[in-house]
Amino acid sequence: MNSSVGIHQFMPDKVWKWKVLEQKVAHVLSLHDYQEIRLSVLQDYGVIHQGITALMQKDEAHQATEGIVNLSQPNGDLSLLTLRPEGTISVLHHTAKIIGDKDVHRFYYLGPMFRKENGNAPREFHQLGVELLGSDSVISENEVISLGIKICQNLGLKDVHLHLNSFGCNACRPAFFEDMKNYLQKHETELCSGCFHQLYTNPFADTTCNGESCTAAISRGPKILDYLCPKCRNNFARVKKIQANLAHQYIVNPRVNKNFAYYNETVFDFVIKQNGMDLVIGGGGRYDYLSQMITGKNIPAVGFYLNIDRIFESMERRELFTPLDKSFSVYIASQSDDLEMMMLQIAQELHENNIKTVLSTDKHAIEEDIALALKANCELLVVIREENVREGKILMRNLVKEHQDYITLHEITEEILLARKSLNKD
Repeated sequence: MNSSVGIHQFMPDKVWKWKVLEQKVAHVLSLHDYQEIRLSVLQDYGVIHQGITALMQKDEAHQATEGIVNLSQPNGDLSLLTLRPEGTISVLHHTAKIIGDKDVHRFYYLGPMFRKENGNAPREFHQLGVELLGSDSVISENEVISLGIKICQNLGLKDVHLHLNSFGCNACRPAFFEDMKNYLQKHETELCSGCFHQLYTNPFADTTCNGESCTAAISRGPKILDYLCPKCRNNFARVKKIQANLAHQYIVNPRVNKNFAYYNETVFDFVIKQNGMDLVIGGGGRYDYLSQMITGKNIPAVGFYLNIDRIFESMERRELFTPLDKSFSVYIASQSDDLEMMMLQIAQELHENNIKTVLSTDKHAIEEDIALALKANCELLVVIREENVREGKILMRNLVKEHQDYITLHEITEEILLARKSLNKD
């Protein structure tokens, strides 16, 4: 990734690792019957704006939408399109029409998202999103949470654990909001302006501030867990009990916050250790009220995201990537002029037998062809010379066993298949 401009640029030495990661993620999701959907990187600004600002106050809505990366028209006017900042809103918008009463749907999506960072610079990041739509049961929350844990563990992040919190419901939150605002007004001088304004507009906001004074003041303030109604308290207790019985490590953390105001009841973060510190690699929660606000249809839902960039970096740091099995391949070289057609014909016949080929683009001495073939990780080297072709043969060198011999033209594929078998590359 080119971090200076916030844009991903992956070369082959990274791409194979991304494929390993993506294949492992897709395998776990398929076992749980989650279906992949592919969302456009270009999104309708109106839909995204409506979804992000749903359930927000005016000031809070303005802060939340500042991070959207809008597109501009050639004349500088704002476009009706924006680069995708997240996936949940789009999933609800596009699937509401196909979800009937009591239907349960399981979706996931993986790809680039875009938001602005401090200083208004756009940033690209990769994110996995998982959504379970149509159920408000406690089992749906635990299914989703457990799925996130399983994906992380399957990627080798065995130390992943949960930070759990509850945001309550529309019945128990108003009292918390009122007490929190009164507390913030009394302790405004102990908070930086950023924390004060963010928490005043959204008491659940993740301020990302680590200032000692702010941290101390916030920790002494009201906690939503003390305001939960009996229903929310009972649901949260059931979530904790199920996760404990599944042997998933967790702590109850009142500072698990979310910058999107559409969450309710159970919220969570997936956390690993890095350099002795907690590193959040994903999270999510229940969002039963959002669909009604943006689609007019009541669809209870729960989901999570995983920060794939952060997970990728952690896997590299821990040396968790195992190379994919390298396919058997043959290097084809010509040491005479006007034999290009024969090179391509040999390659085509090998491709029909699922054998990978690498073609030399220039004439070289045999020693240089050997070096180039080894550099390309090929097991066999086939050398075509005009004088050999006239005799009906070509040179085949086994680079693994360091042995070479001449083979007849009509036995090329057969001899190469035998060589592959002898190298246990079938």
